[in-house]
Amino acid sequence: MILQLLIMGTLAAAVAPPTPVRVTRSPSRIETVTHARSSPNSPSLNLKSMAPSIVRGKANVTVIGDSINMSDQPDWMFAGYLLEWRPHRWRQVQTAPVSNSAGTGTWVEYSGSASYPIIRPGQSRPGFEAFAGATAWTCRGIEGNDWTGRAISHGVNKQSFSYQGGMFRDADGVGRFLRSGGNQRHRSMVVGSTGPEHRIEWSVRSRNSDAGTAWTVSESDVLFPCGPEIGLAWHDQVVVGSTAGSGNVGTGLYSSSIGPLNAGVRTVLPGTILTEVDLEDGLGLDYIGHAGWRTENHLLPYGDPGTPLVPSSNGPYPGGYSDQALLEHILAHETTHFLIWIGTNNGGADSGQPASTAADIGGIIDRCTRVHEEAQAIDPTLPDPGFLVISPYAVNDSPDFFPGLAAALRDLALENGVGFIDLHGIVLDRFGPWSAWKDQLLVDGVHPRLAGSRTFASIIWRELISAAGPRADLNRDGEVDGIDLGLLLAAWGCVEPGYADVDGDGCVDGGDIGILLSEWFS
Repeated sequence: MILQLLIMGTLAAAVAPPTPVRVTRSPSRIETVTHARSSPNSPSLNLKSMAPSIVRGKANVTVIGDSINMSDQPDWMFAGYLLEWRPHRWRQVQTAPVSNSAGTGTWVEYSGSASYPIIRPGQSRPGFEAFAGATAWTCRGIEGNDWTGRAISHGVNKQSFSYQGGMFRDADGVGRFLRSGGNQRHRSMVVGSTGPEHRIEWSVRSRNSDAGTAWTVSESDVLFPCGPEIGLAWHDQVVVGSTAGSGNVGTGLYSSSIGPLNAGVRTVLPGTILTEVDLEDGLGLDYIGHAGWRTENHLLPYGDPGTPLVPSSNGPYPGGYSDQALLEHILAHETTHFLIWIGTNNGGADSGQPASTAADIGGIIDRCTRVHEEAQAIDPTLPDPGFLVISPYAVNDSPDFFPGLAAALRDLALENGVGFIDLHGIVLDRFGPWSAWKDQLLVDGVHPRLAGSRTFASIIWRELISAAGPRADLNRDGEVDGIDLGLLLAAWGCVEPGYADVDGDGCVDGGDIGILLSEWFS
């Protein structure tokens, strides 16, 4: 009887016609005005074929972008994805050899006299640059000068860093940290060759333990499988996980008995890919690109004379990566999907022309498709790739470029059958023009602050959820049942509604229960 009364009382709220409502979200969110969508066009296209694998299946998504999606920048979009996307399970993430990255909890330890420059095309030793954009994270180089000791440690250490609690959340409501008692594969990577000028032999140690610093697995004098040409190579260690304590997950490379790096000897360290190998499903996330990269930097292979220069503190450089670098990235990360988000402030050399920017993105899709086919010939377990194109939010109140880009990307999606989410249109409808929300969601009028990254990531995720199946399937197991009801009730209120806010009004309340029950008994 109680359940029947609950159904009767809450279904009415769920099916009531939408009305304008002002919603005050938690302190990390913007105060919004939600109103009827003025555009007859759907906010998303062609998601049904890809959304189920991302939400509840097995997928590794490579984000292709510029500074907006930089994975080593605190509080920008990558942090938003880790906080607001709640797949059935997080299965894979790459950690980075960069320091002071609070938003992604990565860290560096080193000793000796080596320097650790960021590798950029045209600004470092020849050969490495072709891989600089396709390593998923900022690529660090080491050049020897009687250097000895630990090369670099990279991993996630929740206890020691200003890390947003609850990142890598699974859809069961538990704030996991990509840690379990099962087997975790640590794929440690280097860029180099068999030539005498490159160090490709290291002792490798990995851990997935409690707050201690003991190594779980240690191998001496590992020779990474590089070839005669410079390329990306990796070595896998399988670590039995621990759920005790706050956790310390990482991998270290040591010179060990091999001896120090002598003058003229160098290596490049892209980081480590952590994968929960016992999971049959789950989501992985990685990144290609750097700050300031335009569409042409992703469209044209490294060395192309048409590549636009990218400004940096060390001077301009021709950003780009080779097809070989892209191929090896796909194989290393087992990429199944590409999310392309370029144009927020780096639409291309002719960024005033939205049609040209969209055409470049179409060319990027063609390039990734071609190279992914090469990867499938090497690794037949890779499925055909899925593509999701994001129409960027505005960074000014101009009535021309961003609406024009959204329209051009929509046409691109229709013509090519790729996924599309009109983030620009959704943000415009919900929050109004750029000038109305820029101070609350953006740190500098362009890049998102944490509230912005979480808001934009949540918008994208809700479109994927809607396309994947029942919105109230909170634990992403394909059914709406009592487990989902329990998760919803546990998140009741407006303080931090998260994924249980089924109707997206900023609170978990009777309206959300109504949707859950209607889908449960439908």
